[in-house]
Amino acid sequence: MKIRPVWPHWSGWRRPIGLALAAGVLIVLAATVVALAGSGPSRTAVTVAGSPSPSSPTASPTLASVSPALTPTPTPSPAPTSPGPVSVCSMSPGGGATSTGSLGDQFGMVVGVPNGWTRQPVGATETKLLQIGAPRSYKNLPTTIEVLSLLGRFPNQSPRDLALWFYGPSANSGVPPVELVGPVSDCEVDGAPAAAFHYVQGDRAGYLVLFLHDDFLYAVRVEGLRGVDPLAIRDAKQVLGSVAWTVTTPPLP
Repeated sequence: MKIRPVWPHWSGWRRPIGLALAAGVLIVLAATVVALAGSGPSRTAVTVAGSPSPSSPTASPTLASVSPALTPTPTPSPAPTSPGPVSVCSMSPGGGATSTGSLGDQFGMVVGVPNGWTRQPVGATETKLLQIGAPRSYKNLPTTIEVLSLLGRFPNQSPRDLALWFYGPSANSGVPPVELVGPVSDCEVDGAPAAAFHYVQGDRAGYLVLFLHDDFLYAVRVEGLRGVDPLAIRDAKQVLGSVAWTVTTPPLP
C-alpha cells in the first residue's frame, strides 16, 4: 500500500510556506553538491591558496635578506692558547737567577740562568756559548735554552734581514728542514733591534731570537720536544733581559 502525503499533490490545499522553503533549500543544496562533485578543481583557487600572503615573511625577498642580520651572531669559543709572534723578546730576570760570568766571547757576554735550570756541556762548538736544561716539572722535555755567538759582522744589515738564513731546507740530507711557523717579529734586546720567529724542525719546535751587538750577531734559542712550555718561553725572555757585556771596547776590524 502506497502512503500518500497528507495533502493532495494537485489539490486546492496550499502547502505550508515554511516547509516549501525548506524543501527548496534542500533541492538547491543537493544540486550544489552534485555540481561541486562533478566539476574539477578551479585553477584560480589553487593558485590563490598556494601563493603566500603578502604579509607573510617568506613572501618578501627583502625580509628574507634582512633576517640574518636580525639573528644575533653567536660568540665564538676562544681558541686554545698558543704562543704567537714574539713582539716582546725580553723581560726582567726572575728571582733566584744566577750569573754565568763571562761566556768567553769577544765582548765577555754575561747572562742570568733562571732558577731551576741546569747548565749543560756545550761540546765542541764555535758558536754555542751556553746551554741550560729546563726543570723536570716543565712540559715538552727535553727543553733547552742556548746562547749563541754567530760568526760574522754585519754592519749594514738588520736582524730581520739575517733571519732568513736560519730557516728553510737543510744542506744535509739527514737533517730535517727548519720550517717557519708564522711571521718573523721585530723586537728589542738590550735596547738594540732584534728579530724572532717560531719554527719546527722534525720533532723539535722552538723560538730563535737574533740580535746585533756592535754589528756582531748573537742569538738565544729555546727549543722543546713537539713544542715549548710557556714557562720555558718566559725564562728565555728573562735570559735575554739579563744580557750584559764585560768588554766595552769594540774588537779591531
